[in-house]
Amino acid sequence: MKSLNLFSIRRSYILTSLLFVLFISACQTEPVEKREYGWFDFVVPDLDTTVNVVDMSFLNIGDAGGSGFITLKDGHFADGNGEKIRFFGTNLTFSSSFPDKETAALIAGRLRKLGMNVVRFHHMDMRSVPQGIWDKEMKDLDPGQLDKLDWLVYQLKIHGIYSNINTHVSRTYPGMDYKGEEQFDFGKTIDQFYRPYIEMQKEYAKKLLTHRNPYTGNSYADEPAVAFVEVNNENSLLSGWAHLPDLNKEHKASLISQWKEWLNSNPKYRNNQGLKNDLMGIIKNYDVSSTDLQKEMLWAFLMNTEMAYAKEMIGYFKNDLKIHALVTESQASYSGVQGVYRESEYSDFIDMHAYWEHPNFTAKSWSSTDWKIRNSSMVTDKKGGTLFRFGQHRVAGMPLTISEYDHPAPSFFCAEMFPMLNSVAAFQDFDGIYHFTFDAPYGKGRVDNFFSSAGHPLKQIFVPVGAALFRMGAVKPGQHSVQLDLPPEEVLKNLIKTGDKLRLHGTNMNYIWEEAGAPNALTLLHPMSVNMKGKELKLSEPVSNPAGAWESETGELVWDSRDSINAVFKINAPSAKAAIGYIGGKSIDLGNITIAMDTTLCNWATITLSALDGKPVEKSSRILLVAAGRVENTAMQWDEQKTTVRNNWGTSPVRAEGIPAKLIFRNMDKFSVYALDPSGNTGLEIKVVKTGADQSFGIGAQYKTLWYILNRE
Repeated sequence: MKSLNLFSIRRSYILTSLLFVLFISACQTEPVEKREYGWFDFVVPDLDTTVNVVDMSFLNIGDAGGSGFITLKDGHFADGNGEKIRFFGTNLTFSSSFPDKETAALIAGRLRKLGMNVVRFHHMDMRSVPQGIWDKEMKDLDPGQLDKLDWLVYQLKIHGIYSNINTHVSRTYPGMDYKGEEQFDFGKTIDQFYRPYIEMQKEYAKKLLTHRNPYTGNSYADEPAVAFVEVNNENSLLSGWAHLPDLNKEHKASLISQWKEWLNSNPKYRNNQGLKNDLMGIIKNYDVSSTDLQKEMLWAFLMNTEMAYAKEMIGYFKNDLKIHALVTESQASYSGVQGVYRESEYSDFIDMHAYWEHPNFTAKSWSSTDWKIRNSSMVTDKKGGTLFRFGQHRVAGMPLTISEYDHPAPSFFCAEMFPMLNSVAAFQDFDGIYHFTFDAPYGKGRVDNFFSSAGHPLKQIFVPVGAALFRMGAVKPGQHSVQLDLPPEEVLKNLIKTGDKLRLHGTNMNYIWEEAGAPNALTLLHPMSVNMKGKELKLSEPVSNPAGAWESETGELVWDSRDSINAVFKINAPSAKAAIGYIGGKSIDLGNITIAMDTTLCNWATITLSALDGKPVEKSSRILLVAAGRVENTAMQWDEQKTTVRNNWGTSPVRAEGIPAKLIFRNMDKFSVYALDPSGNTGLEIKVVKTGADQSFGIGAQYKTLWYILNRE
């Protein structure tokens, strides 16, 4: 009996000891910085306006235009008090410009909460009611649509959000008969020289801009909340040069008549003996037998015609319609070097568009089934992605806006968009950024199309990050500007050299910068612009391409794309930190913060920390942490190469990839960390471990969120 009792006691002791060891082991192997990888539902309410910790409404104080009209000051925009102002917003297109009154108020409230302060009204002129602003006969503006637009502009105004009104975007002029000819869609190219279309543009602009909004009490021409007007979107005569022989009989006759009149007024070309003055022949034989003098004639004529159009239209808007808004004729890249010259002469600011990996339609434009994307991260691009393009067209002493920008869905890499764009734009000291778009349908819980942020979690939760970087100036501007000196007389010379590179959406400014010796890295090294008052075509100083990573002169931005599978973009500013790209399995040192992401299947993510009160992170009382990789609709169906889903976009709810990582903070006061729900409301508290002077915590899919808030009392 004693032996049995002794055995029982020993067994009990062993079991107790084993349980204790297992308990201790469990405590040691399941640290409080627990990190899981996985996917979960993450539906961001598109029209949510609740006040919570991620509410950025404090950036919009009072009514838009409450202090007066937006003006120009020292090469930037200024509000009515003369204070510098940057714009960050979105586009509303087609029927989304005409929501019902309840939805209009929610749109305005939502954009304000996210941190936006401008909306661009685009594609309103394409269709009749209910998709567009025209009446059923496409003869006049529809009163009901105007009322919806008026109410929306009013709601935006009282939420501190300015408006940008486009006049000609996608109206098809009566009598247009070009089928399958994208170059002439909506009268592009033609409406820069064909008098009936020019007069139709004026007529529409007059109807819209002189219309009195009953809710604000002002016409759009006299409304302080209307900051900008764009004359003719993505339009150019020179960019369509190669297609001019395809004009129909009437349009071709009009252009040739103007060509002959121009020749008669230019003896240099008219009197040249033996010169074949056949405009269409010069174009058709451009690469075969056209002489340098014939090429000079062609470009000089097109330049003269386009400049006359820009001068006439902007003069009409300012002198006849007497609008107070600042005006741009079109995007500067349209016509390339001539576009830069055109905008510098007649517009109030430079505007640009860009898309990283815009869908490519291989057969029919805008086919829902026949499209592809390359599906790569811009962080890996060794030429600076879309970002070098902007500074190439910026004119010294003029503001620059980017009125369309997107990394279109369903790319795996949308999370990089706002942190990269807005940080570089802040460093370059640009003046406006517009995402394309924030269009209906709202509240569907799924990514619905290439562009809209509605239903796309990443295109909404990174907006406050973008607002902190750009509007709040978390990334400071560079001070050492590098300019391309470009005398006006060099414009024609460079058209003769590289004008043949111009296409509808293609510029030739990259060739000119390259010839002048500018490396692709320049967009991150120093602020860049074009000096139209230079005496000879050259860079203001030599610039070498760095042997290593690109680092901004301020030291706040670093872009290392030398090895694509390890490419990283870093932000290390006092109130903003970020690690973007292939950061899985790496520890990214950002001063007093280290971001250590676990290894995942793709090893790609964007992790940002933004002080929402503008203070340095070590003193901030409210820091937004966003960590994201991919998002996809439920049952989205990719092809084998992951380049298209055709029309198999899947269903709701949208699902997100949870990013596992450890964050270490050094020599900082104590803080608390909370997971946020998709609306930004505070949820579960996350344990913070203090080890000496360090504090750390883990994030991951177990929290079923892409964003977190760090609070300090």
